[in-house]
Amino acid sequence: MIQFQNLRKEYDELVAVNDLSLEIPDGEIYGLIGPNGAGKTTTIRMACGLLSPTQGEVFIGGINVHREPERSQQQIGYLSDFFSVYEDLKVWEYLDYFAHAYKLEKSKIPAMIEEVIAKVGLEVKHDSFIHGLSRGMKQRLGIARALIHKPKVLLLDEPASGLDPKARLDLRNLLVKLQEDGCTILISSHILTELEGFCTSIGIMEKGKMVRSGRIESIREAESALRVVRVGWLGPSVAAFASKLAGDTRISETVSRDHECIFKFRGSEDELAALLPELVATGQRIVAFGEVRQTVEELYVKISQNQVM
Repeated sequence: MIQFQNLRKEYDELVAVNDLSLEIPDGEIYGLIGPNGAGKTTTIRMACGLLSPTQGEVFIGGINVHREPERSQQQIGYLSDFFSVYEDLKVWEYLDYFAHAYKLEKSKIPAMIEEVIAKVGLEVKHDSFIHGLSRGMKQRLGIARALIHKPKVLLLDEPASGLDPKARLDLRNLLVKLQEDGCTILISSHILTELEGFCTSIGIMEKGKMVRSGRIESIREAESALRVVRVGWLGPSVAAFASKLAGDTRISETVSRDHECIFKFRGSEDELAALLPELVATGQRIVAFGEVRQTVEELYVKISQNQVM
């Protein structure tokens, strides 16, 4: 759905984006992560047609963004990191203005406004003036504006910036719902916890280059040959349980404290699943067992450190 081919953007001596090639399939929520200055915003602005690349091409739904700008804009909804709203308009008036700007069929505009307001959860603010909206409500309105023409692709640049924790959670739930409705989403952030748990794939950018891209689980597996496993139990540790852990050659670096232990396990998911009944058979009353997954932030730090080394 989104395709970058040898994309490059230069500002005099500065290379903001360096030969980026990337394909994002239909229905993905793709998180573009990296520090400030990594090239995330420049990439998204080229994707929506606001910036022309020094070289390379961008395709949205198979349409060349810079060769067919008007046609491509019908496929794109864009929300910048800092966007302005018309404070003296009501919520529905703001959306009506942009619906006409997109040259939507006039007879269908009122119904489309009601639909998008419901989609982003602004029903109670339908007739409210924008100057009275909270930061989170304005962010919802910005997304509603980006969705008014029913685009197939949503491009969001740091959309959670400045939002409180509740508003960030609401935004996350909204984006998941939009994906379920068939929207492909490219979202950038340097606050990695914002992307945890709902992005299907991530791309890590450093100094204009894409250093790693793919499904989160695939990147996790590539970055670690050993699984980190946590086991919790009731009561004291029985001798057979400790002996099982110590005698299994697949288990290493065991750290025990109170009523739990964490260890590294070399083996497949099937082997890990088979380990649980083996531990239960020792007589230990196990109440917790599972793999400790690396967070997106931990993956980013690890990959970034490898780049420096």
